[in-house]
Amino acid sequence: MVKVLIIEDDSSARLVTKLHLRNEYQVVEASDGMEAMELLKHQSVDLIIADVMMPKMNGYEFVEQFRMMDKNTHGAKRKKKIGTIRWAVVLAFIVTFFSVVSYLLTMAIRYYYYGHASDNVFVWSVAIYQMMGSLCGAVIAVISVMLYHRMEKLLNGMEDVANGKLDVEIPLENSGEYKVIYENFNQMVRELKNADEQQKQFMNDFSHEFKTPIHSIKGMAEYLLHNEIPREEEKEYLNVMAKEAGRLAQLSQNTLLLSKLEHMEVFRKKEEFRLDSQIRDCAILLLPSFEEKNILLEAELPEMKFYGSEEFMKEVWVNLLDNARKYSPEGTRVFIEGKVTEKDLWITVRDGGQGMDEQTKLHLFERYYQGDVSHETSGFGMGLPIVRRIVGLSGGTIQVESTLGKGTAVTVLLKLI
Repeated sequence: MVKVLIIEDDSSARLVTKLHLRNEYQVVEASDGMEAMELLKHQSVDLIIADVMMPKMNGYEFVEQFRMMDKNTHGAKRKKKIGTIRWAVVLAFIVTFFSVVSYLLTMAIRYYYYGHASDNVFVWSVAIYQMMGSLCGAVIAVISVMLYHRMEKLLNGMEDVANGKLDVEIPLENSGEYKVIYENFNQMVRELKNADEQQKQFMNDFSHEFKTPIHSIKGMAEYLLHNEIPREEEKEYLNVMAKEAGRLAQLSQNTLLLSKLEHMEVFRKKEEFRLDSQIRDCAILLLPSFEEKNILLEAELPEMKFYGSEEFMKEVWVNLLDNARKYSPEGTRVFIEGKVTEKDLWITVRDGGQGMDEQTKLHLFERYYQGDVSHETSGFGMGLPIVRRIVGLSGGTIQVESTLGKGTAVTVLLKLI
């Protein structure tokens, strides 16, 4: 039977997982990474299900430690892989050894039969031949040793990466013909490290964004369950819970949408449609929320025909307009402007809001990033990553111009087909 290890600090979640698996699998449990490591020293498992956020040793640290457990085995495999080079070194030393012995034997025959002063062409030819053989053997040995050490550096680095160490860098000194390979390896490790850091940051942000509304709902539900409060106050709590549930649903929807977009290479369903009409429809849809803040919404759009995904392009305009509304103070104006050239369509959404500093602009398209650290404006930091991905899949680009305190202008450039 397949043995599964569940690593989860929440006993309730661990119990639920165990109940789902116990009929078909042999289940063992651990409450954190350290307990799991101790357990794995005495028994092996076929599958590990681990939580990410845990005390003592979190999920990432556990994976790194678990990979290190097989280091000796990997080391043995590495030595076996470089056995060909080792045999080349041994062969070179054997050639050198027999060349030297042959040379000494030839010299002894020369002295024995011809004397010290004799000048025999044949003997000298053999002697020179043996000396050349010795020299070639020595050169082969030196080159083989150099290749051995250079290959060993590369294999050591590959083993470290396989064990989860992403701070590896092979020095380029004395790398010879391996320099290009070392440079590519170092670049690959840097990319893996960046991807790993982004994944960890994504998981932390994702967990935080999900836990916040969940904890709010849980706390209020427990308060209502254990306390008798007036009806009006109860309605207020229920209203907050409904809003938090809506936030959670919206966050889930945006996360799934972005994940779906990131796994797309092209839009399958494309058709020609009026882009200006679509933008006006989105503006009408959001008009009540603009009126709540007394923000004037204006548009100047010529006829704009575009061939693409009408369904996904709607997400672009809804997100851009909603961002302009959220970050604009009351009594300001949001202006939508369109322009058609021979090859392009230009759509700009301009607001007179708070604008952005350089630091915010650097991280603008990162998921879950919110420039408003005070969180006075509701949002998840998902809108612009979704917008950029849709525009990119539509063959376009997006540009952002913003000055702190003076507003922001977002321009979408689409190619005419």
